[in-house]
Parts: sequence; structure tokens; C-alpha cells
Amino acid sequence: MKRIFATIISILFLSGIVFFYLMPPKKETIETESPYLMHTCNKDKKKVLIFSSKGGGGHISVMNALHEYLDEEFCTGHSFIFSEVLSKIDPAQWVSNKSNGEDVYNFFLKKKWFQTINMMYNFGSWYYVWRKNSIERLLEEHIKKNKPDLIVSVIPLVNNMILNVAKKLDIPFLLIPTDLDGTMALNGIDNPDYEKFHLALSYDIEKIRKIVDEHNIDEKYITHVGFPVKNVFFKPANIKAIKADFNVPEDKPTILLLMGAQGSQDLLKFTRELTKLNMPVHLLIAIGRSEDLRPQLEKLPFPKHVTKTVIGFTNRMPDLMRISDIFVTKSGGVSFNEGLYAHLPMILDDTSGVLNWEKLNHTLVQDYNLGTIVKRYFRLPAIVTELLSNKKKLEEIKKNFAQFTVKNPEQEIRLLIKQILKSNENRGTESSPALLTNEVD
Repeated sequence: MKRIFATIISILFLSGIVFFYLMPPKKETIETESPYLMHTCNKDKKKVLIFSSKGGGGHISVMNALHEYLDEEFCTGHSFIFSEVLSKIDPAQWVSNKSNGEDVYNFFLKKKWFQTINMMYNFGSWYYVWRKNSIERLLEEHIKKNKPDLIVSVIPLVNNMILNVAKKLDIPFLLIPTDLDGTMALNGIDNPDYEKFHLALSYDIEKIRKIVDEHNIDEKYITHVGFPVKNVFFKPANIKAIKADFNVPEDKPTILLLMGAQGSQDLLKFTRELTKLNMPVHLLIAIGRSEDLRPQLEKLPFPKHVTKTVIGFTNRMPDLMRISDIFVTKSGGVSFNEGLYAHLPMILDDTSGVLNWEKLNHTLVQDYNLGTIVKRYFRLPAIVTELLSNKKKLEEIKKNFAQFTVKNPEQEIRLLIKQILKSNENRGTESSPALLTNEVD
């Protein structure tokens, strides 16, 4: 019934947008604020401009990780492509000035209307191709104005247009997909022939390569760098102190529940099921920005042997993973890869279906035996009980993470960017003809 309702809502939403197709883009000037973080800049530093998105939490999380890696050595900045640079052609803003396409996406994501979001993607992949000329014009204006030495993109859908503009302006372009399934990030890219194009992939495994191969990308453009997680994953931790910070008992197994930065009403359903466990456990319930869930969680009846800590939006997710035994989460790229880096057995949510580009995460969990999938809420207590009761099986799952060659993304990405910029200098391209009309300040 939920999926039928989501389909009807999606059809109505997309029909409303079609009505506005013929409206011309608003003639506005590009934002005047500099995207660069001025405290990272001086005249000797190269400018690195990151294109990100506010749709979901993954793009911002990866963008923030890149800032961690690069701010000390480069003049770094970021622009939100869809809500800022391309806002003039955002159909959702034509319908309402109070929200944009990313707001709509986040609303559907929080509701778990995945079928609707899949339809939005199909619409978006067609729409942005249809508006290709307008998009490339807006991108070119933005890039010329901000004069980056390197463009880095962590966004989906429009990277083929960014590639075209980067090639026209003779600027290196580094694409870092935030999903292991690179379909959205590589939308429209086929057999690229720009020597300054670079594709940074997380892992060198067959199922990822197969998707990339569909876009006929030469190996010379591809580097495997690991997934851009926070650098704290590679620093030593005081487990006892972390447990004390979050009121986690020393004598109980710990279950971390996370449904993304946006939070989800499903946390209530999963928590309710876990209160039915017959064994002692402690729940770390990460509600993200959904503070409205906190009073609802507090009202749930908990037996004495099931304790909890409710955590709002935090930058300490790596610490929470380090003190956990099981990770119940949605299938998002960042959550999955952070679990991978933490060697934390995962239970991925499939109670409402899965986004098309996140299905690969489910496949990898099953193929490499990194945990399991839950398709019905009521099955969760049995799954958790089986894992926690069978320590041998839990240890085997943890050992399976070694099948992934997990690189240090901070080291690898920083090294790659240095190589890209050095190569660009050696080619003597700093005085590109396309940028002569916008001399560096």
C-alpha cells in the first residue's frame, strides 16, 4: 500500500513539474560570495573547488572529509551545484520558491519513498540532458568567476557537463563518486578523451569495475583511493573513554542504529523491535537532525536489560562505530563504507525497498558475508540474537572485511591531487586561452 501511495504521489509531483518545463530560466546573476574558505587561502596555494550537493547526507559528508584532507595544503572551497549554481533551472523552485529539488529529495528520503526517488532520478537524468546547454553555460560562468586550478566533483547526474566545461577551459577535473555503484556519477559520460580527467574509485573489485566499464573509461583515467571517510578512522582511540562519553556499559554488547543524517521514523520501529530482545544490550540510537524523534523514543517502554543512548547530529560517528558490535543502518554509501572501514558487522535495512544505486551495497554485504539484510521489522530481534549468541560467527564476519583492500583516502587523494596539479604545471597550462578574459586576481 505504501509503495502504491508513493507511486501516485510521484506521478502527481512529476506531472506538476512537466507543466513548468516551458518556463524560461530566471535571468539572475550567479552568487557573488566566494566559495573558497579564506582561512585556507594565500597567493601561493592552488585553488581546489569542490562541487557538492545537499541531497541526502552523503555528498556533504564526503565534501567535509575532503576539506579535512586538503584545507592545510590548498585553497579549498565548495559550491552546492543544484541549489546554488543551477538553481535557475531547478523545476522544484519554479513550483515553489520555498523549496528546491534537494529539499524534495530529502523529504522523500526521510519518508523512505524509495520508488518515488528512483523515479526522480530517471526524470533528473533525462531533464539535465535536456537542459545541457543551459547547465554548461551556468557552470562555465561559475568556474570562470572562481578560477579553480582543479575541479573536484562528488555529485551525481551532471558530471558529463562539468567534464565538457573543464575540457573547454583546460582545467583538471577529478570525479569522486559517493556511491560504489557509479551509475549516477557517470551519467552521460562515455569514452572520455580529456587527458586532465581523473576518476577516483574506492575499491578495485569486479562488481564496481563492471559498472565503470559500461562507460568505456580508459584505465589511465582511473585511480583507486579508498572511500573518503573522516581521517579519525585512522587515528588511535581510547575505547573506554568513548564508552564513558556516551554512557555505554562495559558489560553489554552494543548495537548502533543509524538511518542517515536526515534521520527516519524507522528508527522508532527498529528500536521498538530491539526492546523485545531477551538478552542484555545497549542501543546507540543516532537520530541525526531529527530531534523530533527524541521525545518519541523516550516514551517507548524499555525493559531493564535493554539500555539506550539517544544521539543527535554528531561528528563522532567513527567513535560510535568503534564501540559497537553490530550496525543497523540504511544502505547509503557513506554509512556502508564507514561500516566497512570500522570492520563492523552490518544489518542493512531493506524493509521498504532500496534505492537503485544502493543495491550494490546489499550485494556486497551478502557476497562477502559482511552481515545480513533485514526485510521485515519483526525479524530484527532474531537476527541480532543469532549474531550476538554466536561469537564465532561474529568473529568470522569481522575477518571477512579483510577481503577489501581498504586504502587511506587522506593520503591517496592528497597524493593524487598533488600529481594532477604538478602534471598540469608541467604542461604549462596556467595561461589557458579560455581563461584569459578572467585573469587571476
